[in-house]
Amino acid sequence: MILKGYIFGTVYALLCLALALVLYKLGMPKKYSRKLVHILVGAEWVILSHYMGATYHFLMVCLLFLVILLVSYLKNLMPMISSESDNAPGTVYYAVAMSIMAIICLFEKDMMLPFGIGVLCTSLGDGFAGVFGQMIKKINPKIYGNKSLYGTLANFAFSSGAAIFIKYAYGANIALWQCFMVGILSAGLELITVFGLDNIVITVGTALLSYAFINYSLINSFVIPIVATPFIIAIVLEKKVLTKSGLLLAMILDAVVSLTLGNFGFVLLCVFLFGSVLIDKVKKHRRGKDTVTKKEGCRDAIQVIANGLIPMIFAVLYSVTQSEAFLVGYVAALAEAFADTAASGMGVFSNNPFDLFKMRRVKCGLSGGMSLVGTASSLVAAFVIGAIALAFGAISPIVMVIASLAAFVGAVFDSFLGSVFQIKYKCKKCGEIVEREEHCATRCERYSGFEFFDNDVVNLFSGAFAATLAALLFYLIF
Repeated sequence: MILKGYIFGTVYALLCLALALVLYKLGMPKKYSRKLVHILVGAEWVILSHYMGATYHFLMVCLLFLVILLVSYLKNLMPMISSESDNAPGTVYYAVAMSIMAIICLFEKDMMLPFGIGVLCTSLGDGFAGVFGQMIKKINPKIYGNKSLYGTLANFAFSSGAAIFIKYAYGANIALWQCFMVGILSAGLELITVFGLDNIVITVGTALLSYAFINYSLINSFVIPIVATPFIIAIVLEKKVLTKSGLLLAMILDAVVSLTLGNFGFVLLCVFLFGSVLIDKVKKHRRGKDTVTKKEGCRDAIQVIANGLIPMIFAVLYSVTQSEAFLVGYVAALAEAFADTAASGMGVFSNNPFDLFKMRRVKCGLSGGMSLVGTASSLVAAFVIGAIALAFGAISPIVMVIASLAAFVGAVFDSFLGSVFQIKYKCKKCGEIVEREEHCATRCERYSGFEFFDNDVVNLFSGAFAATLAALLFYLIF
């Protein structure tokens, strides 16, 4: 059996390369001959797993072709398998991925079927993604970088099919819906991975997820952040929602919240993030260029900390103590941040904002100003976050009301801090009160508030206030 594995495995791989070389010499474009090898070599796992199983012999064949492909790449002996655009050694990475998984299987025999899913996701999913993406030119928009819509859909379809094949052909203990989750992850990883490394990332990533599905039911509570995070990263980068430093901190925040609260915590974060982005776009469209506030455009790392640190702390506290008071605090902190964003975003539709704490009218957009439209939007936004938490079954209806109302009070407290303590400046040229140091191309003079107390500090304090208030109310009532 082992000898047959060596013979059939080696002959099959060589035949795939030979077929691609012949077709390339006959005029097939490199982009298709390369993908042909990519797709066909996936069956190598079928041959080697049948004859060799999870043994070092499987690894030896993988290492053999790793050497062959690496030498061919360095010497340009097989141009039909190199990338046209950046000459990335994608096929070499394919062999690297198989070698890595073969090594893992030596220590964990149960990884063999997930290994097969990972290989076929790379072979069929990533392979046909390139074929469909290159063949379909009309009505096939680029969704991130040079990755197209139909290419991504093809990856999802064929990767899901690969997992379904392993499920029924080999009896893998993986549910049908989990096969589709594997397909989504494969498409997402292919979307954001660069330099041809998707051949490694997809193989290992989908194999690990499949292994978790087969062996640990607990993974179901974390599946949404696992499969959705690559797409979130792609959207954030493509739409320039966050700066690079902001994205890095947001990913850390995402990881901590997802590990502590799972699907529920991640979804709430995403609702806040993309809801805030949508509101900011409406605000910008209504007001045009912002000349009052200090920051505009994509959110930076400080803004991520200001809005995300308190929810993360309460999520960790809940994970450590299992006290529902901290879970309510987490919901309230995010609800307050969303409520504050809604108040400032929708408040631009009001022409007469009023500073309730200084009893005077203020310019639209200036911190401390309140309006009927903005206040109503704030209340609705707070209850939107609370309702999503309720829909997940994380909190009861009465607790939802507590968290949402605490968030709304926190948003009002935000206006109080913005009015009384937040730093404001007066333009020396036009006399306008603003929150930025420069206006009309001139450095402004301090008008009120404390130097260190900018909008980010206000957001941090108001989030902490709302979370603490919600937790205390829950503790006192229940």
